[in-house]
Amino acid sequence: MKEDRFLEVRVQKSLPGFKLDVKWEAGNQIVVLFGPSGAGKSMTLQAISGFLRIDEGYVRVGKKVLYDSFRGIHLPPQERESGYLFQNFALFPHLTVKGNILYGHRNPKSSEAKARLTELIALTHLESLENRYPGEISGGQQQRVALARALMRNPKILLLDEPFASIDLMMRKTLRKELKDLQRKFAIPMVMITHDLSEALTMADELVLYDRGEVIQQGSPDTIVHHPKNEVAAEMVGNIPMDRIRKISF
Repeated sequence: MKEDRFLEVRVQKSLPGFKLDVKWEAGNQIVVLFGPSGAGKSMTLQAISGFLRIDEGYVRVGKKVLYDSFRGIHLPPQERESGYLFQNFALFPHLTVKGNILYGHRNPKSSEAKARLTELIALTHLESLENRYPGEISGGQQQRVALARALMRNPKILLLDEPFASIDLMMRKTLRKELKDLQRKFAIPMVMITHDLSEALTMADELVLYDRGEVIQQGSPDTIVHHPKNEVAAEMVGNIPMDRIRKISF
């Protein structure tokens, strides 16, 4: 494995009327999976997390093998050291902000968990909201709570399924920047799904285009925009100057 390739994914999964057959790798960076609905992006996240048992392939994060069909390795989700941020946040309405974040730790009553909670509260700008319930805070604040919970176990990889889909535009711009800052701080690969082209182009260090269960191109946003591999890739990214994309997205 190349030292600068921290994440390696090879997934094959056959379902009635659909086959997912993808292979890609990336460094310690933000990877965005982009493409039409039903292309296999969410299935890939589920395969990485262990929620979906694939037919054949492998998932490796650094030196750790999460799944390898050829070697008979299949770690359960709780042993994969991955954080998962769902599109609807999946917060517990009966738990406070503090309770929701602590739920992400294996031993929430430990001194380690309490110290981690204090750090994440500050990093996600949730000070003074610890004792409120999800129904008492805004959508953007709920997203921050879900993100803090996903980071609570100090994961080796963070998976984000359309994390900003239900957030208004102004808050979305703020959260995009905060996510990039968190990636730099924690230095872990983050794999993100979005259907928003401008979001994909501005968030991605590495962009992976999906279509009908296959990867049609992988590379930096600039490379794909200026040198699409084929007509399908060109149609996906459109003819939008990158400087204009950056202006409207941040």
